[in-house]
Amino acid sequence: MLHTKTTLTVKPDGFRIRVRPRPGRRSVRSAAPAATPVEQAAGERTGAAAPAPSIDRHGTKLAVLYGSNLGTSEALATTLAAEGTDRGFDVTLGALDDHADDPSAALPAGGAAIVVSSSYNGTPPDNAAAFCRWVSGPDAHIDGTAYTVFGCGNREWAATYQAVPTLLDERLGACGGRRVHPRGEADARGDADAAYRDWHANLWPDLAAALGLSAEVGADLASGPRLSITLTNRQVLNPVILSYQARPARVRANRELITGSDGKPAERSTRHVEVALPGGLGYRAGDHLGVLPRNSIDLIRRVLTRFGLDAGQYVTIIPHGGTHTHLPIDEPAPLLGVLASCVELQDVATRGDLEALARHAPDPEQRSSLESLAGEGYRERIALANSSVLDVLEEFPDCTLPFAEYLDMLPPLRPRYYSISSSPLVEPGVATITAGVLRAPARSGAGTFTGVCSGHLADVPEEGTAFVFVREPSIAFRPPENPHIPMLMIGAGTGLAPFRGFLQERAQQRAQGAPVARSLLFVGCRGPESDQLYADELAAFEAQGLVVVESAFSRSPTAERRYVQDAMRARADDVWALLQQDAAVFVCGNASTMAPGVRAALKEIYRDKTGTTESDATAWLTGLRATGRFVEDIWGG
Repeated sequence: MLHTKTTLTVKPDGFRIRVRPRPGRRSVRSAAPAATPVEQAAGERTGAAAPAPSIDRHGTKLAVLYGSNLGTSEALATTLAAEGTDRGFDVTLGALDDHADDPSAALPAGGAAIVVSSSYNGTPPDNAAAFCRWVSGPDAHIDGTAYTVFGCGNREWAATYQAVPTLLDERLGACGGRRVHPRGEADARGDADAAYRDWHANLWPDLAAALGLSAEVGADLASGPRLSITLTNRQVLNPVILSYQARPARVRANRELITGSDGKPAERSTRHVEVALPGGLGYRAGDHLGVLPRNSIDLIRRVLTRFGLDAGQYVTIIPHGGTHTHLPIDEPAPLLGVLASCVELQDVATRGDLEALARHAPDPEQRSSLESLAGEGYRERIALANSSVLDVLEEFPDCTLPFAEYLDMLPPLRPRYYSISSSPLVEPGVATITAGVLRAPARSGAGTFTGVCSGHLADVPEEGTAFVFVREPSIAFRPPENPHIPMLMIGAGTGLAPFRGFLQERAQQRAQGAPVARSLLFVGCRGPESDQLYADELAAFEAQGLVVVESAFSRSPTAERRYVQDAMRARADDVWALLQQDAAVFVCGNASTMAPGVRAALKEIYRDKTGTTESDATAWLTGLRATGRFVEDIWGG
């Protein structure tokens, strides 16, 4: 029959296994385990420190028993049990009442007992009452067990302070035990930690001497970590992350680029984010960095509240009928992870979503309202207000949509793409991006809307992790391979980002001895006192003779208000001179406002310099585009 015993864990008693190595096989113990790809991935942290040193096992029995309602005494007992194991004792850890049926067996003859207990108005803790009755009774007997007691208490209950620890100490001695270390007591109103340290100082030497053990058992142990840990980033198995082959990367720097005039944070935010790329992942100036974001905890909390879920739950998703899904399936996955990294929580609700919500609306009036939103009210109330399914659910709290249906409605999390604002010639394994943080009053009028990825990037701490991949643009938006060819660069806001990389590249080429043509950069921003990005770096590039920088301030109270296309017209002679030198023209910014203005300015300059018509200017610009001399990297509003 198999018998068990309880020490720090439940284990078989007297059960032994003898292991003999097979011939020709290498021992597992002798082979250092190879790191898995997940452990090698950037952003992983492993605890590989050597374990805390321990003394050779001598096997003397030691019972560490506690009486505890609120956990303080139990925590101290657990620590003492671990120390006893490190000193070679055969330790049993448990509540006093766990041994109330046969208390004398828990107090080993020839061994020792450490008892930690509290009092509650002079009465024992819930898990020590039966033991206290036994030790106070006429039949209690202990066969010479060495013992000591430590009590937790509070002098605010002066009449009963340390009543139970005192009772245990006195009765254990009266029943035949040997007190080998003085009782200690901690007062929660005073310095309880100092009291414990004073009591603990000679605990192990006194026990070792009383039990006839070597001085090594009672000596101070060399300090060392008590745990070794390995952290595995399960996100690398996320179906969304796998589909884009994104990899975890370390965020090496994350700083704000915009400050207010008084040095305080500005109303707007633009972040400079420096990413140490995973091994083997490279890029070229002009490439994009794809970032797979995480939904914010505030947004996730709204989902949990709406569906009555708990943040610690795991969810098992089982698709029906061969359904393809972007969600982790067939095994438990952390609910927080699914909501954070698998689905879009802020996408605008579709008409189909609203029709599904209407089917789950028990109230006829609310059902009618939802059906109206799916029909004639959709554009005004949903699309233009940027209302998500969650927004609508909060507006219609009686809707009984099941969580499974809600989760199935949500589209897969999408990557966001940022122009890389650095050159690999500066540091091959590091890419930087310049991200404007979208944070503004929600169009629906309810609270603040924060961009999913820009908000995520704003919150990633230095040394934190972001899942990234490199994408080469479908257009050849990169500096000419020949550094003799000048560049005409036009960017506004974060549209400056790729040009910082272009200029870094040209600076490195010059440092390597290559003759580099001088370029012209038009930069648009609100004002020099608010959001002039990388101003010091641009000034340094200009001082090196790499570029002439022309700034256009659209909202400055101290400078002429104009846009980049206005600045281009003002320097039409310089623009035309570069175009006559076969300059490559690059435009980066908003597709609906800036880009058309830049095209119009270029055509106007061409007409003025050549005396030709609008159609001739249009054909000229089309020709530049066809030969790769006019390239736009633009985005929608």
